[in-house]
Amino acid sequence: MRNSKRCALILLIILVVVHGALIAADNGLVIRSPLYGSSTKDLVGTTVQVQSYAEQLGLAATSSIPTADERLLNAISEPSYPVTPGDTYRVVYLDGLKTVTLDLQVNEAYQVALPGLGRVNGQGLTFQQMSQKITDLIEAYHSYSNPQVVFTGVGSFYVSVIGEVTGSRTVQAWGLTRLSQVVGAATPYTSTRTITITHADGSRNSYDLYLALRKGVLEEDPLLRSGDVVSLGRAERLVHIDGHVYRTGSYQLQEGESLSSLITDYAGGVLSGGDIQRIRIQRFDENLNDWTILYADLLAEQHFEVRHLDKVYVDLLGPMPQSILIEGAISSTEAANTLSSSSLTGYVSGRIFYQLYPGETVKHVFETLSGRLLSISDLERAYILRDGERINLDLQQILYGQDPNSTRTLENGDAVMIPFSQRFVSVTGGVVRSGMYAYAPNKSPSYYIALAGGYSDDASFPLSVKVQGEDGRKIGKMEEEVPPSSTIIVKKNTFTKDIAPTVAIVGLVAAILGIVSTTLSIIKDVRSL
Repeated sequence: MRNSKRCALILLIILVVVHGALIAADNGLVIRSPLYGSSTKDLVGTTVQVQSYAEQLGLAATSSIPTADERLLNAISEPSYPVTPGDTYRVVYLDGLKTVTLDLQVNEAYQVALPGLGRVNGQGLTFQQMSQKITDLIEAYHSYSNPQVVFTGVGSFYVSVIGEVTGSRTVQAWGLTRLSQVVGAATPYTSTRTITITHADGSRNSYDLYLALRKGVLEEDPLLRSGDVVSLGRAERLVHIDGHVYRTGSYQLQEGESLSSLITDYAGGVLSGGDIQRIRIQRFDENLNDWTILYADLLAEQHFEVRHLDKVYVDLLGPMPQSILIEGAISSTEAANTLSSSSLTGYVSGRIFYQLYPGETVKHVFETLSGRLLSISDLERAYILRDGERINLDLQQILYGQDPNSTRTLENGDAVMIPFSQRFVSVTGGVVRSGMYAYAPNKSPSYYIALAGGYSDDASFPLSVKVQGEDGRKIGKMEEEVPPSSTIIVKKNTFTKDIAPTVAIVGLVAAILGIVSTTLSIIKDVRSL
C-alpha cells in the first residue's frame, strides 16, 4: 500500500513538471527592443521643489497698495464696505434756516457721536446702513432737515499674523482688506486649507484659501476686522505634481483625497498622450533613508494613497511597441548557457515575442538576440513570413558578413522562422542497428556503419552502400566525407525474402489442386457404383 502511494506521488510530480514545461514553452518569451531605452525612470532630484505659498494659491508675487484716494473711491463704490474705526464722515442738515455741518469719525467702538443728538453704533454695519441710521437720528429731532452724509475718508487698522510664517508680524489693513492679502509672510509649507482668525471678541473661524482662490468660494476669503489675529498652521499633506497634466504645481490634499483626486480635481486632468497607467510617484522611504519610485495605474488604482511630500509625475506615452514572432531554433529560456538543463536534455523549438521599435532592421534585431541563437540554428535557411509571403534570410551573412537584407526593416506582425540544422546521419538497410547517429566532421560512411553495429547477415554481397543527401540525391563515395543530414543505405540480400511469397503461392495452388483432384476422384467412384 505504501509503495503504491509513493508511485502515485512520483507520477503526479512528473505530470506537474511536464505540464508546467509545456505551458512555459507555449507562452514564449517577451523581449523589448533596447532602442526603447530603460523602462524604469530615474529619480528627478532628491528634494521636493515645492511652490511658494503665493504660487500654490495663484496669488501675485507682489500686490500694489492703493492710495488714500483710491481707497475712498473703492469704499464708496462697494456696497458691502463695512464700518471701520477711523472712517470719517461729513454730515450736512438744516436746522430751521441755518445749515449745520458736522465732521464725524468712527471710534474704536465703531460709534460716531452727533453733538446734541446722540451716538450711532455702526458695528457690523455697512457704510450705507450707517448713513441711514445717522439720517434717521437727525430727522427724529429736526423735521425737514434734509440730512446728507458724505464719506470723506477711510480708516485703517492692524492685524497680527502668526504661526507658520517667516516671522510673526502686524500688517496694516483697511475695511476692504481680505484674508488672502495679509499672508505674504507664509512659508511654502504653510497650510492653505486651514487658516484660523481669532476676533477681538474671542470668537474663532477657520477658512480655506484654496477653495476661495482656486474654486471661487469667496466666503472662504473674508474681510478682516480690527483686532483680528490670523493663525497659519503647517500643511499636513503637501504633494507636488509635474509632467503631462494641465496644472502642474504643489497642492495640499485633504483627508480622503487620493491620487485620482490630485490629478483630476487639482491638476485639471491629464493632457493628451499622458500615461495614466504608469504614473510615477517619487517618495522618501524613512526605513531605507533613501528615495524610491512607485508606479500606479490610475485606471486600476483610483484610490492610490499619496503621502506628504510625494512627487508625482505623469509621463508622456512612448511609441506603441510593435510585435514580431521569432520561432524555431532559438533559446527562449536560458541565454547562451550550454550547461543549462534544456541544453543537456535536448533542444525544443523556442518562441520569442519581440517588441519591435519602429524602423528597426533585421541586423539590429538579431544582434540583440545573437546570444540566444543555438549551435543547431540553421542561420542560412531562415525566412520571414509576411502576409503569406516567404522572404528568405541568410542570417549567417547578415550577422557576420555582407547581405542586402541586413538593412531590411521588419514590420508589425512579421514571423521570423529559424530552422534547426539537423546534425545527424541516418543509417539504414543491411546493418545491425538501423537509426540516427550524431554527425562527426570528416567521417566516411564506414564510421557510421560501424556505429550501427556493422553489416548484418542479410547485407547483400557484394556490398552495396549508397549515400543520399537530404534532398534524396546520391552524393559521395565510400572514401568521402558524409555531410550532415545524409542517409546511408546498405543494400540487403533480399533473395530469400523475395522468393518466399512465390513459394507460398505455389504451395497454396498445389494444395488447392490436390483438394480438387481428390474431390473429383471421389465423385467418379460414387458414380461407378
